[in-house]
Amino acid sequence: MIDFFGFGTANGQKVAIMLEETGLPYTLKPLDMMKGAHKSPEYLAVNPVGKMPAIVDHDGPGGKPLKVFETLAICLYLGEKSGKLIPVGLAERALAYEWSCVVLSDLGPAFSAQFNLKNLKADTTAAVDYYVQLVHRFLRVLDERLAAAPYLAGAEYSYADVQLYPVITVSGKRLGENGLAPYKHILGWRDRVSQRPAVKRGEAVLPGLF
Repeated sequence: MIDFFGFGTANGQKVAIMLEETGLPYTLKPLDMMKGAHKSPEYLAVNPVGKMPAIVDHDGPGGKPLKVFETLAICLYLGEKSGKLIPVGLAERALAYEWSCVVLSDLGPAFSAQFNLKNLKADTTAAVDYYVQLVHRFLRVLDERLAAAPYLAGAEYSYADVQLYPVITVSGKRLGENGLAPYKHILGWRDRVSQRPAVKRGEAVLPGLF
């Protein structure tokens, strides 16, 4: 059994969807970050960084409990443990990893910076505009990728698509009602992914809050 410590952000949804896609048994341990649960000594014993999400696999390697934190690390661990959503070919694995890195290192942080700056009690208009432009830069690149292939790693759906999907559906709302309209290939991909039963279950387990 896996304990899943999650909250309703895009990163939390990624792990919820990955758990549903892999079919590994888990128990959701809701982590109320608004009340500082991620800073508690109990949670810091699981994830010393004090961020969300994290898991504890009570049936880890050798039958021993294993703690895993950081979203991509968790998703890769779940994929390798289950043998699902990890591309077989070396080229496809490289594609899955590099596009996952674009989401986690570029697009996701740009969305987060935009969100955090807007909540500061200061004139951050110029900085917010910069990060909005950065978001659109990476969305254009991802749209071009999804024009060339049905999924980020190529012909097959993988953990890389799990990394992107909640960023589009949760963080993407910050661009407004028509903010994603220019990206028809992303929207077509989003609609295909949204029909996967495991994706629907993952979204229901941990609805996106912001």
